[in-house]
Amino acid sequence: MTLSPLLAALALLAATATAAAEDAPVHAFHAEYATLRNGDEVGRTTLELVEAGDGAWRLRSETRGTAGLAKLAGIHVVETSRFRWRDGRPEAIAYDYRQEGAFRQRTREARFDWSAREARVSEGGEHHRYPIEAGTIDRQSVTLGLASDLLRGASTFEYRVAVKDHVEGMHYARGSVESVRVPAGAFEATLMRRVGEPGSDRKRVSRSWFAESLGWLPVQIEQTEKNGDTVTLKLVSIRND
Repeated sequence: MTLSPLLAALALLAATATAAAEDAPVHAFHAEYATLRNGDEVGRTTLELVEAGDGAWRLRSETRGTAGLAKLAGIHVVETSRFRWRDGRPEAIAYDYRQEGAFRQRTREARFDWSAREARVSEGGEHHRYPIEAGTIDRQSVTLGLASDLLRGASTFEYRVAVKDHVEGMHYARGSVESVRVPAGAFEATLMRRVGEPGSDRKRVSRSWFAESLGWLPVQIEQTEKNGDTVTLKLVSIRND
């Protein structure tokens, strides 16, 4: 029996949709983190990954100040990444950043034109265009890049990350498995540490702990600024959607 062209097309679409779902190494989830500065909780952060249709996915984080100066200033930060999975790794489509508060307002928008191989970024009234290569991601999606590479057992962790006016190479080193206790519980987690180029004067030190038992999602994220302040996210709860 021969399928009609319509049925054949529907069958192809179904097969494509199934393959697309199987190609997503990190499944949809919703996580909440306590946000600490120098050990004191100052806010809460939610991190959510969902399918966005047409083969795209959306990673969204939202941070609100809940204590101290962060609450007083009304700190509210929303970061949204839209991307597709390509060969098991994220590839950027769009990125938006919004920071609101009494002391600072900031926005950044980035759009990735893959037909022209070009990123277009707007921030603070400035506009930038620069070339991109396959696999370029935005800075928020690095977390998913690490998770997907850990899942496939990668030995190197290198990413092309679109920033304000250029593509920056980010390199991470895999550390030991450590016991990490967070509000969500105790986890055996692999330390991933960002490393700079030889002789570079990096402004931040970034470390994240990823739990294999959670599909390689981060249970703790830590960033130390050049001035010595440390911001830490500790997992409070997580669910798979």
